[in-house]
Amino acid sequence: MFNRGRGSSARRREESQVSSTAQALAKRVLAFLRDWWPVAAFLLPVLAMQAVWSAQYDVAGHAAGHLQSATPVFPMVFLSAVLLWALPRRGRRDPVLWLLLAVAITSCLVVIAGNVRVIDAIGGATWSDEQAGQLGPARPGFDSGHDLAERGAWGAVLATVLLAGLLWLRRLVSATVAAAAAAVSLVVPSFIAPGAGVVVLVVSAAVAHARALRLARGHAEPSGATGR
Repeated sequence: MFNRGRGSSARRREESQVSSTAQALAKRVLAFLRDWWPVAAFLLPVLAMQAVWSAQYDVAGHAAGHLQSATPVFPMVFLSAVLLWALPRRGRRDPVLWLLLAVAITSCLVVIAGNVRVIDAIGGATWSDEQAGQLGPARPGFDSGHDLAERGAWGAVLATVLLAGLLWLRRLVSATVAAAAAAVSLVVPSFIAPGAGVVVLVVSAAVAHARALRLARGHAEPSGATGR
């Protein structure tokens, strides 16, 4: 009898521990979703818009490369939204920040315009890169499209470098993060990912945002326990 009693008591303790673990895990998941759902809310519409836009074109060869190069505006819009959301209120209210993000997005739209001009110049031809280099200049819009896309890409790079400097001056990122963002923007080829350094800024802002949430939650828990 005593053994059965001790066995049932041990099972109850195990069940209680499992239940507590499950409840703690569920609370963490719910807290994560409650804190970070805006990121998904920003991402899904941007992915949908990119899919709809890309579906308008059925291209191959050199033109397919330009179609891929035309898409940086979509991640730039997403990353700009996440950055504005993750920054503290004093950062979000800075008009210069909004201006630089608008310049970066507009520059990426210029990249789209230039690449689409090249795609239209190629038409339905499935040129390789070598063929495009030889035959493309004879097509109206081919060279001007390349030039326009390049200018837009460098505009996005410049806007991102200035954005990194602004966030450092406003003490919203460290000098190391700002320097890393500027370096990434300059090192990563602009025709692949113009303004790629904005990823560094967003990650830094998101980490600081998560830290602020943990601190706020830590301050709230003792007061909640006192109230109980």
